[in-house]
Amino acid sequence: MNLLVVLEAGPEGQGLLASARALSHVSGWPLRGLHVKTDDAAADLTLPARLATNTAIAEVTGEPAAAVLAAAAADDVVALWVPSGSEEGLGAVAAALLARAPQTLFVLRPGMRPIANLRRIMVPLEGSPSASEAMRVTDEAFCGRGREIVVMHVGTADMPDEPGSLPIPRVVDQEQYEWSSWHEEFTMRFAACPQGGRHRTVVRVGDPPTMIVAEATRLPADLIVVAWGGATGAGRSLFVRRLLEESPCPLLLVPVPAKAA
Repeated sequence: MNLLVVLEAGPEGQGLLASARALSHVSGWPLRGLHVKTDDAAADLTLPARLATNTAIAEVTGEPAAAVLAAAAADDVVALWVPSGSEEGLGAVAAALLARAPQTLFVLRPGMRPIANLRRIMVPLEGSPSASEAMRVTDEAFCGRGREIVVMHVGTADMPDEPGSLPIPRVVDQEQYEWSSWHEEFTMRFAACPQGGRHRTVVRVGDPPTMIVAEATRLPADLIVVAWGGATGAGRSLFVRRLLEESPCPLLLVPVPAKAA
């Protein structure tokens, strides 16, 4: 995998690039930048030397979302800045990429803490095999000594119906309930890091986005990795939309088939 950083002029682009470089350092994903100008008269991108060093940046002219999709390879991770203040809470370019890009997306927006040192990664899992694709990517890219991966399961009345799912038992509606057997199987199935990193499973009961944001703030988490189906409408994608709006840290959105998202 490679990390394609969609750069904008100003402090937003600098913050995104700094976070992407921290992500690249840990994951080993080679990094390159892309700056899209809407016309030839648009200003060129300028970056501080500390960020521009050892970063290959291409500049192209055209419609931004189409230019990014054209530049991104199928296995790239696309890093983008999501602005606030539009009618839908997403800038036009970011909304187009979130709806159309088949790649994994690294998202930073105003109010999120940029990544300085990636030490604690949170992975929300509802217990379905397809959603656990986020766990696979996390283990492959970030599992290692000195880092902690927090697998979070939020119990709700809604149970995943995908074959092979392992939701929290319905009887477990209080955190003090003895649920060690389920906990052991869940951890064994979805959270096993072979590289010496620390894994732990956190279980809460309630509204998933609210619980995840609260836990990410409390830890604090440096990154949330979540499976996503590439739409901002209903169902699990509405859950992802809530995280986009409320998360205290950047998100890594890992694509899964739409029917599983």
